[in-house]
Amino acid sequence: MTRGLRWTLIAAWIAAPLALAAWLTRTPPEVLREQLKAWQFWSLECCVALGLALAVLSAPSLTRELRRSDLTRMAALALLALGLTLFVAPRTNRIYYDEQIYQSIGQNFTDLKLAQMCNDGVVEYGRLQCRTGEYNKQPYAYPHLLSLVYRVAGVGATSAFAVNAVAMALSVVALYVTALFLFDDRLAALFAGLIAALTPQWLLWSATAAVEPSAALTCALAVMTTALFCRCRTTVTLAATAVVTAYAVQFRPESFLIVPIVGFLLVARAADELFRSRTWWIGLISFALVAVPVAHLYLVRNDGWGTTEARLSLSYVADNFRVNGRFYLADERFPTAFTLLAGTSLIGRRLAAERFSLLLYFLLFFGVGLLFYAGSYNYGADVRYSLMTYPPLAMLAGLGASRIAGRLERLSLGFPTSVVVTVALFFQFSWYAPIVRATTEEAWAARADVRFAESVAPSLRGDSFVLTQNPGMFHVAGVNAGQMSLVSVNPSYLDYLQVRFPGGVYLHWNFWCNVPVPAQQEFCRQALALKPVVAVHEYAERDQRFVLYRFSPTVRQDVLAGAEARK
Repeated sequence: MTRGLRWTLIAAWIAAPLALAAWLTRTPPEVLREQLKAWQFWSLECCVALGLALAVLSAPSLTRELRRSDLTRMAALALLALGLTLFVAPRTNRIYYDEQIYQSIGQNFTDLKLAQMCNDGVVEYGRLQCRTGEYNKQPYAYPHLLSLVYRVAGVGATSAFAVNAVAMALSVVALYVTALFLFDDRLAALFAGLIAALTPQWLLWSATAAVEPSAALTCALAVMTTALFCRCRTTVTLAATAVVTAYAVQFRPESFLIVPIVGFLLVARAADELFRSRTWWIGLISFALVAVPVAHLYLVRNDGWGTTEARLSLSYVADNFRVNGRFYLADERFPTAFTLLAGTSLIGRRLAAERFSLLLYFLLFFGVGLLFYAGSYNYGADVRYSLMTYPPLAMLAGLGASRIAGRLERLSLGFPTSVVVTVALFFQFSWYAPIVRATTEEAWAARADVRFAESVAPSLRGDSFVLTQNPGMFHVAGVNAGQMSLVSVNPSYLDYLQVRFPGGVYLHWNFWCNVPVPAQQEFCRQALALKPVVAVHEYAERDQRFVLYRFSPTVRQDVLAGAEARK
């Protein structure tokens, strides 16, 4: 590299962080929020487009490293994981109402190219039109991923479940390839993929619309592309590593922890690349791709995330460690044998850097949960956070299983010991299959509410409008909807809605109207008391009552002009 190019590179690396810092510190929060609402879509589009192009260009390097038997094994593992996800784990929501929010934002990406939840919108001719949007605190890569599927398959809850089922299948493939590249051990790669496919909570959450399965997949893909680059050292695979890593960090707030893992692998297996200009030029591309997600984290850094106490604190570590540490050693939700196999793989000197990189991978994602106020795996449905630790654990356990099979083989027992280990893993899975098949009691009331809303949605499509606390859930189902606060704050808006939507204006008495919080109950009662209503659909489960009320059409047509003006 010439001296001029070297100084240009240095200047670019100085200017880029300074420009980002200046943008974030000099832009008022509300202005930054509106900017990100528009820029998230285009940033993610660039990331995905580059990633797909580089995947095609990297394919020859990848296939050269694989045998036909590898492709057969990966296909079998993917089919196994997909089959268990589709036919063993029940398809249901488990975290409310985040899964509905993700789907709603995906619809806003698809129809409006905006990163927002829609609080007042209509679905006309199959497309969402939003009057009032709200920027959300959660990262946006997963809703954007859903929007890619929506463009082809149409907007609907089924698409979100399909995305996670495919993510599960691709995860076992990514772990097979990564373990093969790190350990040069095809049996370890096979066991890594098999153990991933038989991990109970991974299967269970892959049958939901939660973000964690795709977050775990993309982090695993970032490590896989890093391992591929370390083997073939091409510029294309280096660029793929940079882009996939930039994409992976945008799924969950803690996904940024994949960056030091990728960095450690590069230093351990390709340290000389740090002195080559291509690494730093490609690094600039990655920096540009993460500028928007960094700005997002900066913007939402002071959000409460459901607590008035500190979100991250050392004071949570002891209690969280007591629960989360036991999870891997003596918990009915996770096979202890996988932990023991992973521990076995850490013994010895061979492949020390590779094994340590995976141990670091596990410890970083395990450790960040200990600092979080809701990081306990026993806190509600927060066991889903453990999914981020499964990829490194599965690869280490795969190496441990391969070592055990190898030692048994040396005993000359007269039968293929790898088959014995495989059968043992399947037999052990039968102990956990009832857990995978269970729906569990967590969030049963919210699940019943979603089930009720889905049952009434077909009768509401067209010229009706629903007032609810979860309008996005109805938008995804093709129903016009808005927040209850639209009419409780401005009662005349109800008059406008009744004229605008001759099919009727409805109030969804939902989960939030039933929670034992006086403020929430009073909020629902105020909206319901605005006009006479009639209950048109009703459902009760345990002590929860869900009702769809229709407001009586008492407004005159001459109200429309005044209501429009006041609006």
